[in-house]
Amino acid sequence: MTIDLPANRTDSLPERIQYSQALAVSNLLPTQYRGKPENVLYAIEFGRSLGIEPIAAITGVHIIEGKPSASSGLISALVRRAGHRLRVWVERDANGTLLAAIATIIRKDDPDFEFRSTWTMARATSAGLTNKSVWKNYPEAMLKARAVSEVAREACEEELSGVGYTPEELGAEVNSDGSVVVTTAPARANQPGQTIRDAVAQPVSEVASTAAPEPVAEAERMISGPQQKKLGALMREHNITDRDTALAFVADVIGRPVTSRNELTMAEAGKVIDTLESAPPPTVPDDEVVDGDIVDDTPDQYSEAS
Repeated sequence: MTIDLPANRTDSLPERIQYSQALAVSNLLPTQYRGKPENVLYAIEFGRSLGIEPIAAITGVHIIEGKPSASSGLISALVRRAGHRLRVWVERDANGTLLAAIATIIRKDDPDFEFRSTWTMARATSAGLTNKSVWKNYPEAMLKARAVSEVAREACEEELSGVGYTPEELGAEVNSDGSVVVTTAPARANQPGQTIRDAVAQPVSEVASTAAPEPVAEAERMISGPQQKKLGALMREHNITDRDTALAFVADVIGRPVTSRNELTMAEAGKVIDTLESAPPPTVPDDEVVDGDIVDDTPDQYSEAS
């Protein structure tokens, strides 16, 4: 990955805001930036702190539950740009079976010491990682990414500016090159002025019959307490108070049916929250507003009293 240093950047904040607004309309951007100039601006500002160009930041930096993370390619580039020597390789047995990925760093200011990280499939299994589909399909890439990020944190964390972990290490779903995968069900064609509630009239039974359930890996982090509360508040804000309608909407967003909000992973809950936040709430007379929630889970371990 090539890191381009900004050459004496003198653009002002209003100019960066204008640039973010212009760039956000592109459908070539990652989903978390598409149509969201505020997210683009965040990436630009974070990229400035790393000394990289906006596009490098947008494609290489991912925010997972408010914490910035970076692809292993960006981490490697930051290490090498600082002048440290990074090497990565894999070891196999005589039959070609993958044994381990090894990453080493020799700092430019300490050439006589070698930092080393070794990741084996046995270690990944012990950490509960190998049941994820990306680990099953791309074990070599995943082992390399883990080794690179681990040795970089150990050898030269000061060069990473807070992005010492990859998205996969923070629980995100990624593809073979470590980029965050954002999956959504095909969007329904809404009529002008149609609200989210109007767009989810399909019964949950129909969604369940057409969407094949995808198993959730046990190692994935599940919906958090703050997400529970925010999701409930947003559902009420959009007047989605009927259980079947709420579940149908959630299934439509994440691409699989659920029977309770407690079945959502943190990433899935984030998708639902983002979808709700991106659409304007309907205008409903005060006497028609009903207090409700996505699912009436009992007991609710994330109640306001907790």
